[in-house]
Amino acid sequence: MNRLITECNEFIKDCGFPYAFCGGHALELFLNKKLRPHSDIDISVFDENRKSVVEFMMNKGWGIYAHSSYANCLELITQPDDDKVLSRHCVWAVKPGCSLLKLTPWSGNINTFEYEIVNKEQINFDFIEIIFNSKEGADFICDKDKNITRKMDKAILYNNDIPYLSPELMLFIISNPAYMKSDYHKDKNCIDFNSTAPELPDENREWLIKALEIAYPGGHERIGALKGYV
Repeated sequence: MNRLITECNEFIKDCGFPYAFCGGHALELFLNKKLRPHSDIDISVFDENRKSVVEFMMNKGWGIYAHSSYANCLELITQPDDDKVLSRHCVWAVKPGCSLLKLTPWSGNINTFEYEIVNKEQINFDFIEIIFNSKEGADFICDKDKNITRKMDKAILYNNDIPYLSPELMLFIISNPAYMKSDYHKDKNCIDFNSTAPELPDENREWLIKALEIAYPGGHERIGALKGYV
């Protein structure tokens, strides 16, 4: 088991709200093996718990930051109900002395910082990217506009007591062309898809194929690959 994921889960498991590991770590929790280095830890939290997770992290002494409109800058969140918490897709939780990035005060605003990623791989448990997702009733919302959903008991799985987003959800997310074509994402994207897609159970694969067909009615290159694994 990945040491950082175990540490993070021990740290957050008594938070009082649902969460799940996502990103490449989720796929490794499904496969039960390491695929590649990871730039950070990603956790999914539902919209209704935005303020709760920020308050939880602040009470633990961590700083919460949102991306600024200024290039390579972050804004420090000082209150759990800050508008930036309520409106952003994600926030960064940073432990004092974080080894992953360097923060430098930015002239002109006391709560704005320039940031520099100083390590390509997260080595210490001192950084979490918190990603906000939506749910309605018992459904995890993958794409609200196109009515792509997954029942909650299939959207969030467990490796022992560690919750993670299911592999078909993660493969749906990373099949977005923005991730597939990005110079930053595309290499690890291919590793994640090629390692995980052949291991999907039939029902999970069928859901993913249907979801991609709905999301990309003009076609998607990974649909053919997925059908080849049947």
